[in-house]
Amino acid sequence: MRNSFWLLGVAALMATLISCNRNTKSGPAVYELEVYKTQEVLIEEGDRNLGDITTPEALIDIDGKDVLVFVSRDNTLSYYDLATGKKMSGVDNVKQKELVLLDTVIPVDVPLVAGDSKELSVSLEYDETSNVYWDYKFYDSDYYGARVHELIVIDKDFNYLGSIYDNKVWPRYYNGRILVDISRKKDNSVVRVNFLKLTKTDRDYKEYIDSCRADLEKKHKEWEEYKEKNNAETNPVIGLVKTQNKIDCWQYKVVTLCCKDEISDGDKMLIDSLIGKKEIVNLAPIYLVISAENEEAAASYVKKNGLDCIDKVVFDTEGIAKTNAGQNNPRFMLVEKSLITKDTVYSTDDIAKIMIPRLFGEGLGTWYWIYDGELVVSALAGACYIDD
Repeated sequence: MRNSFWLLGVAALMATLISCNRNTKSGPAVYELEVYKTQEVLIEEGDRNLGDITTPEALIDIDGKDVLVFVSRDNTLSYYDLATGKKMSGVDNVKQKELVLLDTVIPVDVPLVAGDSKELSVSLEYDETSNVYWDYKFYDSDYYGARVHELIVIDKDFNYLGSIYDNKVWPRYYNGRILVDISRKKDNSVVRVNFLKLTKTDRDYKEYIDSCRADLEKKHKEWEEYKEKNNAETNPVIGLVKTQNKIDCWQYKVVTLCCKDEISDGDKMLIDSLIGKKEIVNLAPIYLVISAENEEAAASYVKKNGLDCIDKVVFDTEGIAKTNAGQNNPRFMLVEKSLITKDTVYSTDDIAKIMIPRLFGEGLGTWYWIYDGELVVSALAGACYIDD
């Protein structure tokens, strides 16, 4: 009980300090993230394909060293000393973050995410380069249609200093001393590390916050208009698919192929991909629509091209799947929570590099593979993607 009263007293004191400090003459400011140094780390060949994407899982502090951590699918860990770029082993004395009470300032009064509030316990991160603390707050993607965030900047005495709204540089990695952004080369051999620092700008804070509020309001309005236009429940193609399939998952994909006397190179690539991964296609929520003049033509197309190994096939004999782009190209639709978040007709050049990866989940937040004869589904919670 005594400890509870003590914690309440500390919380009240901190809240008072924050309120007082907001009334100082200097006031809050606008910050930005600046890249001040770049380094490349060569990843050993055995560690280059630990997962679908070889980027570090974390940046941690080990005995005063900044260390990148890679995690394999079987949870094997690999460690690289960021200073030397060399692989190391062993984990001891990893620093733990402390929880503090933070009363933040946000640009709008709309709730951020479920259960969130202006006053909460958070695990602040420290940027040694700028000698400040910082923390993320995420805006509700169901309200704004995108993953929007705000980075709150706080000094060592827990005074609110300012904000960065929806910055393009994403400082995912930090360990109590440094702040970095990480990318990789396509062959997974090199990880590129951009060292970041929080920089105070001379922009007018009130104008900046007003612009943040306006942008959020614009995102919300556009998202509401998009939802009304792309409601899957009223879409005729989705309605056709549902006449022959019971769909009970929150995300599914629909692919349309149009019958032609001679299939194009793009159609051939897509058909080969569907057949080559038929185990995934038949287990995953992927539905194939064959558009033709009549059922006989559709059935002939399916048999002629070897698509009779695909289970979830629907015939479109009324031109429902036809778009303004005509029937020369295959069509891909992604439905998430009764909303069509992608509806694209692809050119031949884009089928192999964009459409097929999207069909099996790359870049879409949910992807599939077969393990021990069963479908494995991985998902990024809260992801929301509007068509390009």
